[in-house]
Amino acid sequence: MEDENFRKELEELFRLFKRLVEKESFEGLPGVDPQQLEQLKAFMAQFDDVKDKLNVEMIPVDPFSKMMVTTLVKQLREQLGPEAEETPSETIDDLLSRKEIELQALSDASQRYQSLIETIDEQLKNPELSDDEIDALLDKRSQISSKMSEI
Repeated sequence: MEDENFRKELEELFRLFKRLVEKESFEGLPGVDPQQLEQLKAFMAQFDDVKDKLNVEMIPVDPFSKMMVTTLVKQLREQLGPEAEETPSETIDDLLSRKEIELQALSDASQRYQSLIETIDEQLKNPELSDDEIDALLDKRSQISSKMSEI
């Protein structure tokens, strides 16, 4: 149970940090390399893909580290204010468009396409999807698969 709470806190930390990076402009800020910022955004996008597979129980985390994560979540919530709250659910097209933008920092096209396919596969697991949404996702998946075969 304690590990599940830590896992949720860790996911919340990434979500809030991602929101902060989207909200703030780091251009022209001393010590912030734009290339590193793009790499960080790509890492955050990849974290979304693997967070469900992350097994926190396998990695021993000391109480101090857990406390740090909790403190960082609290500070990010305060800094973001009302923007820290969940946004309304985005459409599938919005999700895929956002994902494509996040993955542009990846230089390997096949890795980019694979990540998009994994995102689509995760969406297809949603039992609340309409037939039209399922068709649109499958069409998009087919298009990406075709692009991958051309590489």
